[in-house]
Amino acid sequence: MPKPNFIIIGAMKAATTSLYTYLKQHPDIFMSSVKEPMFFNNFNKENNYVVKGRKTKKITTLKRYYNLFNAVKNETAIGEASPAYISDKNCPILIKDHLPNIKIIAILRQPVKRAYSNYLHAQRSGKEVINDFEKAFNEEKGRIEKNWSPLYHYKSKGFYFKQLNRYYNLFPKENIHIVLFEEIIKNPETVSKKIFNFLNVTDSFIPDFSKKTNVSGVPKGIFGWIVMKSRYFNLIPNIEFSKYLPQAIIKFLFNSAYSKPKKITDEMVKKLTNLHYKDDILKLEKLIDKDLKHWLS
Repeated sequence: MPKPNFIIIGAMKAATTSLYTYLKQHPDIFMSSVKEPMFFNNFNKENNYVVKGRKTKKITTLKRYYNLFNAVKNETAIGEASPAYISDKNCPILIKDHLPNIKIIAILRQPVKRAYSNYLHAQRSGKEVINDFEKAFNEEKGRIEKNWSPLYHYKSKGFYFKQLNRYYNLFPKENIHIVLFEEIIKNPETVSKKIFNFLNVTDSFIPDFSKKTNVSGVPKGIFGWIVMKSRYFNLIPNIEFSKYLPQAIIKFLFNSAYSKPKKITDEMVKKLTNLHYKDDILKLEKLIDKDLKHWLS
């Protein structure tokens, strides 16, 4: 039975869906049809988290998880992408136990900007009831005490040093590949080539980077409200519309349904970064050997 030999562990709202789309196009790479199995978050667990709105079905058995890879043919790199793995303290141990030689890919985004995008995602899907980001950000402790889902852990999901250190303590450093969000946004071809090399597949393949996935937006009018509800209640089929519709039409439909969300201010980013993340970022720089000064300025 085929098993994954690499996993994209996150972070949430850091272009993991875009990377999944790019890798899926490579002839030597197989990606699970379920983009976010979140298996190791739910394996042998009864979380019973508090979640507003619709709950998603969980994959909780090894058999169902490995069945995701039954369609593997001649691909040599077999993977999945579950952004919730990075912040769950139990996932590194479970992954090591069941997939000891796995390769790990993590995309990291400036923690406050990641948190804000996470908040917009929860709000857009009808799962966030607070209309003020900073207030929702500061509600985390109380929500955790009441067993609210990690979806709402906007603050703690940004402590990447603490999270990645668990993986570096269990897996060889050469089995972990780190990408910054801004790198994949500005230079997707360069990032893809490096990942192809990391996965030992040909790096001459160039994916179609024009396919925009999981783009953020605020529902606009009745049409936007209907589209939003349809997406999050599974009334719109889970297909790649870019296979069937020209990009111009997709862009027109998206612009008709959504308006651009209000941007977080630089002042807010700096304030929350200095209050909560500065020490973690400085430690993270040394762990992953990347300059992160631009996250602090």
